[in-house]
Amino acid sequence: MTSFMQALTEALPGWEIEPVAEGNLTQGLEILASNREGYYALTGEPAPTLQNLREDLTHLPPGRSLCDKSFLLLSFDGKATALMDYVRGYPTEQTGYIGLLILHQNCHRQKLGTVLFQAVEQAARKTGARRLELGCFEANTPGLSFWRSNGFKVLRSCIHPDESGASQGNSRCLLVLEKNL
Repeated sequence: MTSFMQALTEALPGWEIEPVAEGNLTQGLEILASNREGYYALTGEPAPTLQNLREDLTHLPPGRSLCDKSFLLLSFDGKATALMDYVRGYPTEQTGYIGLLILHQNCHRQKLGTVLFQAVEQAARKTGARRLELGCFEANTPGLSFWRSNGFKVLRSCIHPDESGASQGNSRCLLVLEKNL
């Protein structure tokens, strides 16, 4: 079976796609840090650091292994443009879980997110997914609007405790979204 990274590379000609690893962690961190006043301010998620980015490299949902995970740095025109975390087979065998798809702040409002998502959708189908699922904080109104405009529907909501202290101990509403392919 084709790997997700290989299928995504085929769906994005002209893009460079590589696994996130020690050699490119700082580029990944720059993408995350560029969203401090956007995503991180809206959601109350802890500010990105090299340590929490390293932890994300191996963070897995229940029942999945690292061979199911694609944590990727995507570059366009030689510039680190986006980070993506995709897990095959979660929460069901025919589901692809998007744990992260975030663009560098300088790349917002240029339709690159839509281009990337269409390629993700194509790669997910090619690697056996019949549906996609993701979590989006209700407070992340730009993200929620993006996902809805790309065909996602709210499956359920849950309270996500703030373990970092970033939002002064407040719980936050996490929406679980899905899209059938």
